Amino acid sequence: MNKIKFLNGFVLVLIVIYLIHFLGNAYLTFFTDFIEPFEHLYKDFIFGYYTQFVGLVFSVLTFIGLLFIKNGLGEIIKEGFFNAHSATKFKTAGKLFLISGFLNLVFSMVLLFRSEEVLFLGEMGQSFLLMIIGFSLYIIADILQNGNLLKQENELTI
Repeated sequence: MNKIKFLNGFVLVLIVIYLIHFLGNAYLTFFTDFIEPFEHLYKDFIFGYYTQFVGLVFSVLTFIGLLFIKNGLGEIIKEGFFNAHSATKFKTAGKLFLISGFLNLVFSMVLLFRSEEVLFLGEMGQSFLLMIIGFSLYIIADILQNGNLLKQENELTI
């Protein structure tokens, strides 16, 4: 259980880092002139200046997935490893990570072909990794559901 508590704390740290990232980007984008020297770079992209906000949508999906993981880990700490609530939350987080990773992969591929920048190859790798994590969460949720069913059947036979 200590490893689950450590993982729960680690996910909480990731959530705090994401919040600092969002707030820092919002401040730099809307309240300073930091972006102005770089605005000419956006005209070659698909959505122009708004391309950066498309990436923000993917980050928000990942952030919501992290919140579901945090809630699922909290359920495991409260109710034990095999329960239906944590399995549902991990499954939802896995779906959000899969969707975010897939959409970000497609978006990075489109940007790669449109801008011919090698930088987007790294983002494609990150998107693929996020999809693998989402699929792994989906498998963990299935294991937790099966464990919950076995636990219930075992309690009924005693």
